[in-house]
Amino acid sequence: MNTAEIRITSQGDGMEEALAATERLGLESGLGHKENLRLRLLAEELIGMMRGIAGSVEADYQAGQKNKEFTLCLRADVNMSMELRRQLLAASSSGKNAAAKGLMGRIRNMVAAFILLEKGDSTLPSGLSMGLMSMGSPIVYRSGDTYAWTLKRYMSEVRSSQEQNEEAAEAWDELEKSIVANLADDVSVKIEGSKVEIAVIKAF
Repeated sequence: MNTAEIRITSQGDGMEEALAATERLGLESGLGHKENLRLRLLAEELIGMMRGIAGSVEADYQAGQKNKEFTLCLRADVNMSMELRRQLLAASSSGKNAAAKGLMGRIRNMVAAFILLEKGDSTLPSGLSMGLMSMGSPIVYRSGDTYAWTLKRYMSEVRSSQEQNEEAAEAWDELEKSIVANLADDVSVKIEGSKVEIAVIKAF
């Protein structure tokens, strides 16, 4: 059972409609009040991530359910216009992107960085380098022009590195405070050229 695809924008259009559709799906699937609240929180985190994207970005949102496992999916074709690229690089050089905290903020920066790479930037600007989430990390899998990342893989790497690596220790502290990391069973990110798919998986 799936909701209809709902077009949402970084300006906030469609967000309330998407959240309401997610809640209806939860109720129709037999979730209790607390379970449905957790599902809505995950949808809010996923959809809210678009608020931090520079420029005007649109995405299609859809929630699906099978045997009490829910997948909340956001699909976008991010057109890296010159203006959007300029804003990202300016934020990078000023340190604003580097200072972005939170798991979803890191994912947003990772998406932006890899799209910049696909557009011909040979190296990541320092402010868009994510350390453990960066290109050189085994956490990011590349196959041809496709990049793939999962929360499970990231958490495993951070957990094993936190005692030897200060950045990993900070990242683990961040994960412990993250709504998504605590509530979701997994998060997957797939980037192919300008096409981005982010899915949050939660089983009840």
